[in-house]
Amino acid sequence: MAHPFCISPYGPDHWLLQLESSDAYASLLTIHHQSSALILESIMGYDSLLLRTRPTTTAAELLAHTESLTSSETPQHAGRLHSIPVCYDGPDLAEVATLIGLDEDQVIKLHCAALYTVRFLGFSPGFAYLDGLDPKLHLPRRKIPRTKMASGTVAIGGSHAGIYTIPSPGGWNWLGHTNHPLFDPSQNGTDAFTFQPGDNVKFNPIS
Repeated sequence: MAHPFCISPYGPDHWLLQLESSDAYASLLTIHHQSSALILESIMGYDSLLLRTRPTTTAAELLAHTESLTSSETPQHAGRLHSIPVCYDGPDLAEVATLIGLDEDQVIKLHCAALYTVRFLGFSPGFAYLDGLDPKLHLPRRKIPRTKMASGTVAIGGSHAGIYTIPSPGGWNWLGHTNHPLFDPSQNGTDAFTFQPGDNVKFNPIS
C-alpha cells in the first residue's frame, strides 16, 4: 500500500511528514489528533505535519505507526463547528464587490454561505487559514499591506478566509469584524486557541 506522505528527519527526535497528494490531508489530520505513546507532539502545516517522537524512534517505526493510525478502521477526526457573528463593515468590502462584479450584499451572502474548514494555524497566535472560500471571492492580497489590522478583523486573501486574532500588519481584504473570542494568552498550549485544525467555521451576518 502506497503511503500518502513521505517522512524525513527534522532534527533530533523530530520528523516531517510531507503530503504527496493534497487529497490525503485527512491522513495528517488523523495523526495530529490521535493520542500516541510514540508521538509526543505534533504541529499541522498546510500540507505537512511536524512530529516530536519518543527518543530513538526510527523512520521505519514511525511509518508503521502512522499507517496503523490512518487505517480504515480508525475514525477520522470530527471537528467542532464554530458559529462566528460578523459585522460586515470592513473598509475593503466595497472594493471587493467592485472587483468581482457583485454588490456588497451578494459578497456577504457568498462569504456566509460556505462551510469552512480550519486547515492550519499560523502567521500569528491562533490565526486560522480557512479552506472553503467560494471561488468567486478568490482575490489577490492587497498590493500595499496595512500596517495594522485590528483584532477580530474578518478578511479574505487568495483562496482562504481568516480572522486576525491580534492587532498586526496584514494584506488581506478586510470585510468586517467579530468580537468572538479567538485567542486567550492566559491559557497554555492549544487551550489558548479557539480553532484547531479540522474544525469547521460558519460566518453569520449581524448588524
